[in-house]
Amino acid sequence: MRASLVSRPWVGLDLGGFSVKLVALQPGVGTPRVTAAEVLHPASDPAGDGPAPEAVARAISACAERAGLSLRAMRGITVGISGSDVIVKQIQLPFMDEAEVGPALRFEARKHLPFDPQAMVIDYQVLGRYLSEHRVEVLIAAVARDHLERHLAPLAQLDLVADIVDAAPLALTNAVVHAAGNERGARLLLDIGHTASHLTLFQRGEPYFSRRLDFGGRHLTQAIAASLQVPFAEAEEWKLAAGSDTPGFRVDWTGRELQAVHGALERELVDEVRRSLAFYRTLGHLPDPLRLKLSGATACLPGIGERLGNLLEFPVAVFDPFAEFGGAARARAAGGPQFAQAFGLALRNS
Repeated sequence: MRASLVSRPWVGLDLGGFSVKLVALQPGVGTPRVTAAEVLHPASDPAGDGPAPEAVARAISACAERAGLSLRAMRGITVGISGSDVIVKQIQLPFMDEAEVGPALRFEARKHLPFDPQAMVIDYQVLGRYLSEHRVEVLIAAVARDHLERHLAPLAQLDLVADIVDAAPLALTNAVVHAAGNERGARLLLDIGHTASHLTLFQRGEPYFSRRLDFGGRHLTQAIAASLQVPFAEAEEWKLAAGSDTPGFRVDWTGRELQAVHGALERELVDEVRRSLAFYRTLGHLPDPLRLKLSGATACLPGIGERLGNLLEFPVAVFDPFAEFGGAARARAAGGPQFAQAFGLALRNS
């Protein structure tokens, strides 16, 4: 019997500068079936320049093959997009009917976006309507049109079309909120990517916050390479091995490699996080106590959550989006922290 359309998996694609990550969620009785795969790009560029569309397209195909999936048989695909010209912001509008929000944003967007709205693709979601306060809370997401077209070019080479395009901060928030289940409270997440990181904060009744930090895993690799005076590729190889389950690989935070990592975190990341949280205090209330979840491939380094927590002076724990899945599902989705964005994307219509 042919599987129904509803039973087919929905795929989330994180097209990062270092690798392509795929998460597929397939509905079923009880816990959905989850499958994840990651394929690295042929080379890691120290300058952080992105790979060619052809390389990304090959990585997408390899991801699907590794996961045992056919992209053309998927129920749908959600693609994440990030970058300096991807903007997510919560704004207020005067109280108005739902049908009036879209047209009003055409004019209001000019006040809140640093780029010409005519050159951007803009979407929005109404978060709350408050008649007594004569206001509507709206979350807008905007991206430069040419950036969006470049980002989707690898899918076009595969004759695929993204059913949904989601801003990376929103996908990350979706993942961490979903994992929390019925638990209430603030969700503060730091996702460390290859060239940049995303800090997001979601708490009901308070402003939504996201900020892109110009710090990524490549900064740690550069610190290791400089400390050991070795090529970037050699330092990257060491870092990947340290974050993997390589048998017999010993991770020592007193060693030169991780001392370099510690120094880079202290010099380049901690102050940025503190400044971001200080800015949020001008918008809303920070949760007390403050707790941070850490995701991204860098979160796979053993002990990094504790080290970062010591520097920030509040608890930091690694976020594994697959923690709720047990047994065979965990085996199919090994290495959870780097799949946070792809998981949030797969949740969009799974």
